[in-house]
Amino acid sequence: MAGALALLSLIAAVAGGAMVVLGLRWLQVDAQLRARIDGQAAIGSAPSRGWRNLKAPRALLAQGRDRQEIEKRLRAAGYFEPGALDVFVALRLAATLLVMLASMATCFAVTGNPLRPIFPTFALTGLTYIGAKYALQMRATARERVLTAEFPFLLDLMLMMLESGVSLDQCFRGIARDERVAVPNHAKLVAMLVEDLDRGQDYQVAFDRWATRVGVQGSRELAALFRQSLFQGMELVPALREFIREFSQRRVARAREQIGKITVRMVVLMLVFFMPALFIVLAGPPVAAILDTLRSTGR
Repeated sequence: MAGALALLSLIAAVAGGAMVVLGLRWLQVDAQLRARIDGQAAIGSAPSRGWRNLKAPRALLAQGRDRQEIEKRLRAAGYFEPGALDVFVALRLAATLLVMLASMATCFAVTGNPLRPIFPTFALTGLTYIGAKYALQMRATARERVLTAEFPFLLDLMLMMLESGVSLDQCFRGIARDERVAVPNHAKLVAMLVEDLDRGQDYQVAFDRWATRVGVQGSRELAALFRQSLFQGMELVPALREFIREFSQRRVARAREQIGKITVRMVVLMLVFFMPALFIVLAGPPVAAILDTLRSTGR
């Protein structure tokens, strides 16, 4: 009986996967037809191949507060593409389904029933779905740490160029073109700023977009400083020196914080691994002597 139920469960899972794939294909065809009807597809052009025009059901997409939180974390992690949210949601759902199927297969191999026990499958599936956002947050934190560490070098390069008589616009173009080795992460962001300027965007809008892409504390103040320098003639070199000092102090503070965390971790490791062995070495001989004395007295 149990084997028959397990076989039926596997057949249902396979059939469900096939229906999902078939449903996605139907959604793709429906999206192409809607694009042609709405005039979004050019007449005589080749049909759209791929899944870019695919619109998944609203129940499978992030909505409300969850959507805003994911968009914010994606921007902080450096994903600015228009379809980044849809890709993240699709990957999260795919990872959740894979973990669920792997857990069911493990339960079937151990107990002969993919739904028994149900708690590990339920727990692993929920942790995968929730942990995707935490993984994204870790990626955003790592990116913020890297950008903050590179900021003093970027500002030093800008300071040297400005003191040598180069204009601010030429400074950005020189960093985007020639300084990809010294500041690789910031050079990409500056290159995106130069592309915005080459497309004809206003300097104020381009600087705001650059500050949003950087997403590090102090980037908006730095963008406001660039705007004041261009439109109001504010002297930029002294203010850049202050920013360099601030980011250098922030880097030192972060290093001290990491040192403090390492110290705490070492204390925890000593308490967990070294203290029990130390107690055994110190208290072992007296305890053994007491036990021998008790045995001899009892005899």
